[in-house]
Parts: sequence; C-alpha cells; structure tokens
Amino acid sequence: MLKSILGNFSVRFSSAIFNLLIAVLVSQFLGAAGKGEQSLILASITIVLLFHNLVSGASIIYLASRLNSQKLLIVSYLWTITVSFFSYLILIKLAYFTPFISFAIVILSTLSSFTAINSSLLIGREKIAKSNIVNFLVPFLTLSFLFVQFYFFDNKSISAYIFALVFSYFLSLVCSLYFIKAYFFEKETQDSKFQATFKSLFYYGFQNQLAHIFQLLSFRISYFVIEHYNGKEAVGIYSNGISIAEAIWMITSSICLYQYSKISNSTDKEYSMRLTEKLTKVALFISFLVICFVAIIPTNFYTWVFGKEFYELKSLILLLLPGVWIYNYYLIIGHYFSGRGKFLSNALATFIGLFFTFLLIFSLVPKFGIQGSVLSAILSYLLTSLVAIIIYLCQGGKFVLFPKFSEIQNYLFAKAKVNEKSK
Repeated sequence: MLKSILGNFSVRFSSAIFNLLIAVLVSQFLGAAGKGEQSLILASITIVLLFHNLVSGASIIYLASRLNSQKLLIVSYLWTITVSFFSYLILIKLAYFTPFISFAIVILSTLSSFTAINSSLLIGREKIAKSNIVNFLVPFLTLSFLFVQFYFFDNKSISAYIFALVFSYFLSLVCSLYFIKAYFFEKETQDSKFQATFKSLFYYGFQNQLAHIFQLLSFRISYFVIEHYNGKEAVGIYSNGISIAEAIWMITSSICLYQYSKISNSTDKEYSMRLTEKLTKVALFISFLVICFVAIIPTNFYTWVFGKEFYELKSLILLLLPGVWIYNYYLIIGHYFSGRGKFLSNALATFIGLFFTFLLIFSLVPKFGIQGSVLSAILSYLLTSLVAIIIYLCQGGKFVLFPKFSEIQNYLFAKAKVNEKSK
C-alpha cells in the first residue's frame, strides 16, 4: 500500500512542480492579464470535459472490472466526439472567445477526454503506474514546449500556451493508446451489447458527474465573476493563489488514487470503511504539516517568482489554507462513495457547496474583489466536507482526525521496510 501511494505521490509532486513552473513562465512572460486569460481557457476546457465525462469519466474505473473493455472504449470515444461537436457550436454562438481559441478549447478538451478514458481504464484494471506515466507527460511536455516557444521562437502570446497544450495532449494520448492496446482485443466474458454498456456508463457517469459539475462550478465560476468585475489581471492573481493552495491536495489525491482502485474492486464494505478511515488520518496529518510550511513562505518569494503584480498572493493563500485543509476530508470520503458506487452522496455534498457559493459570490466579489471570492471558496470547502462527513457517519463510518503516535511510528517503519527492499 505505502509503496503504491508513494509512487502516486512522486508523480503528482513532479506534476505539481511542472505546473508551478508553467504558471511562473506564463506569469513572467504574459503578465497577470495573460495568466488570467490562460486560467479562463483552462476553466473552459474543464467545463467541456464535464460533459464528456457524463459517459467517459470515473464510471469507467468502476466498470472496468465489470464490463468488456472494448465496448467501454468505443462507447466512450463516440460520446466524446459527439459532445465535442456540440460544444464547438455553443462556443461559437456565445462568442466569449475568439474563433481560434474556441476551436482550440474543443480540440484540447477532445484530446484530454480520449486520454482520460484510457487512463481511467488503466486505473480500473489497477495499472496505476502506467496511468501515472500518462498523467505525468502532460505537464512535463507542456512546460518543455512552452519553454521552447518563449525562449527560442520569441512567441510571447497566449497562442504559445495553446500550441504547447496541443502537442503535450496529443503525445500523451499516443502513449495511453500504447498502454491499452491489449484491451481493444479483449474477449467477451459476458454477453453485453453496446446499448447496455452505454446505459451503464451513463447511469454511473451521470451520478458521479453531477458531483464534478457542482464542484467545478463552485471552484471556477469565480474566475468569470472576477473577470467581469475586476478584469483579467485579477483573475491571473487569484488563479495563482488557488493553484498554490490547491496543490496541497496532491498529497490526498495520491492517496485517493490507491484507495479508489482498491475499493472499486472490492465488495467488502467493512474493509472499504476501515481503509478510508486509515487513509483519512494519514492525509489530514501530512497535509497539515505542508500547510504549516506554506504559511511561512514570505511575500517576497511570490513576487520574485511570479512578478511584482502578484504581491497579493501571500494574503490570499493564508485565507485559503484552513478551507483547503478541511477539504482533504471530503476528497477521501468522496472517493469512498465513488468506489462503492454511491455517486449521489458526492453530488449532494458538492451541491450544498455550490448553492452557497452562488448565494454569496455575486455580492462578495463586487464588494471585496478577490478576497470576496476567497471567502466564498472557504465556505464551499467547509460545507461540502461537513455534508460528506455527516453522510459517511450515517452509513456506519467513524469520524477520525489525526493518527495516534503509535500509528505514525508504524507508517514510518513501513516506509523504512520499503526502502530496505528497494536497495
């Protein structure tokens, strides 16, 4: 278990470093306004992906060990193409972005969706190491291509970032196709039709995606509200603060990947709950230590890294940290619900967070600017986690917080054993 989690964490940590360097490059070369435009493009790609994932999302992980992989892939690919077509028509009609950027958003979301489908199948078959390689390639290649364009081609425009994403997403897709090639020719273990496969994917995907839709709107609607009232520069500053604070979640996300793959392949509720509670204590403890470190980073560091326009980052991050730590609880419990197929529990928790975000953000942002958005985010983190905890307790789970000292010793001892075996 520990070896798998450490492997996941090392990949996510490396990816987080690359994403941070991408943010630094964009901030330094394009300024706060350019960083804001980049954040709006990414948010739009993510919104399109929400509709892709109604069929081709986390439900693939849940169904990978239950249905024929070939049919899962074909149905998911066809759904992605269909959604991409209608997404392009909607983006052109809205005319929020230029035609070039609208087309790029659709292409990037399509490539990302295909890659995510393949990666989800690998996770569902417990091939997590291969999935990690695919997910690692995106930030690494994006950073590499972006560096080349900024320094060697002197392309200091948002198109440099878009081209970098296209290259990285395409190469990651090729890699993922190589890893799953055997599943294209998988023999039927049971008689299932494409229609039945689509129904299963949509049934679980819709329930699961409700939570992601509510979560994303709760997290990212603020980008567009801030842009409306305060401009793209404010979005750039806020997005960097959010990215740094939310990077703390990579610890818990690494743990969740292991947790989800185990629970989705198990029918033992008691085992799933004990595993969830054990991992919750680990995630909360390690995240708390990281938050303490982030809290003492001085303002000068952020202005040195990103530029003088980002002097507000320190205060924004300090405000966000308590909510970010609390949300770790939801991440673990939410993956328990998903692994057990209880997707509506996640949807309810995230809907509560979204409801109060909408209730507050349109009054807080005009009055307090970026700080108003931070306050609404904190409340969303808190309420989402609280609702998830209540549901989990009602289903027979236990409330846990930090591990005991003896448990910490056991974790450290287990890590030492892993290191000895690797020598």
